[in-house]
Amino acid sequence: MAEPIGLASGILALATFTFQCSVSLFETVNSFRSHPKRVRDLLEELEALSAVLGPLADIVNTTSDVDLSSLNLPLLRCGNACKEFQQEIIQCSSRSTGNRTSFRDWAKLTYMGDDIDGFRRLLAGYKATINIALTDANLRQASVTAENLEDYKHLIQDAKDDLEARLEVIDLKLGQIVENNAVRSDVDAAELQSMREERLSTEKCLLICTQLSEHIDQIQLMSDRSGTPGSATSANTLPETVTNEGLQECKNSLIQTAAKLEKHMQDIMDRMLSKSKIISSEQDAADLTRLRDEWKTARQCLDICSRADTHVKENVSVIENYGLGDSLQFMVSTNGQILHGKNRGLGWRTRQVGGYVSDESVQQLSRDIASTSLHHVRVGSPLSRDDTTPASGNRAEGETTAAFKERYGSGFKLKPMASPNSTPSVVGSGSD
Repeated sequence: MAEPIGLASGILALATFTFQCSVSLFETVNSFRSHPKRVRDLLEELEALSAVLGPLADIVNTTSDVDLSSLNLPLLRCGNACKEFQQEIIQCSSRSTGNRTSFRDWAKLTYMGDDIDGFRRLLAGYKATINIALTDANLRQASVTAENLEDYKHLIQDAKDDLEARLEVIDLKLGQIVENNAVRSDVDAAELQSMREERLSTEKCLLICTQLSEHIDQIQLMSDRSGTPGSATSANTLPETVTNEGLQECKNSLIQTAAKLEKHMQDIMDRMLSKSKIISSEQDAADLTRLRDEWKTARQCLDICSRADTHVKENVSVIENYGLGDSLQFMVSTNGQILHGKNRGLGWRTRQVGGYVSDESVQQLSRDIASTSLHHVRVGSPLSRDDTTPASGNRAEGETTAAFKERYGSGFKLKPMASPNSTPSVVGSGSD
């Protein structure tokens, strides 16, 4: 007899379980001949979900250095949702007057109070979260194109918006359960309403922590990018160091506070479930259990998306180099950080270096290029020594030439040309 699947089963077992449940649900839905538009949309979503779950199982099975344990709860909930919805279809079709292949009661199907479209959106949220977690893991090992990176950012934002909307729907359903049971016991219903209000208050506090943490991230990113390598502003001064340390302490404190609030939220949900079982019907109690599990999963999915968003912002450098004249441009990553930028130069001897190299290689390249430039100025320049060396008696001209070289490079000294308006002298003219 197979062991039941749970959070302790491991990521590989959960990925396999969810994949099999999604395939089984697809086969069940596809076995019916009648496929209205919403059913066809569900079949497409199930195919897309399976296309994400298949590679996930392969990656987990073949790679040991990728930690995807954060997906345990979403995978378990996704697999159970597919399994439970399949059971709803089987039960509903058994009560249908038509035969199995011509089942037409799709509109009567509900899951946690939602119709087929609502269930499809639920699966889409799981699929997006799994896809984001996989992409985040890949970004830690390899780079991507700028276009794919922008698509990934949009995917994260869309998933976060959908998950927040999902949490709002869960709040509404919890309120409906409380209202439905208000007539049964005034005391118990009031206590249940009080728990719901406490949970909403905790939810707002969690939102404040999240917003403040994101604001600190933005401040730290702006501070990191305010200076360029080699400039005077890039070196961390004492005030900047103290400020950054203080910001990090604030962020760490917010993380601890959010963890406490999350635990408090879970305790409230458990208390609401226990109280609801006393005063609610058996169906309401089952719905509340699913809502609690779905709430936990949505919070976990939102946390996965937020971490992926932070990782992209902190580990992708956006650089645009533009140089004129005798310029040297570096756009390199020495720590594996993703680069997204351009080297653009306009000049006779513009030199550009880009790519993923070690710090030692960058230093050696810089020395080699500097040595080559000096050799070119001393040996290969078309200018003669007399052309480039200022007269000993003209100190101001010498200072100007040195300043020009330091800013623009050696350059060329332009020789005077005859003016087009000058009249050439006439030789041998005379009178009659």
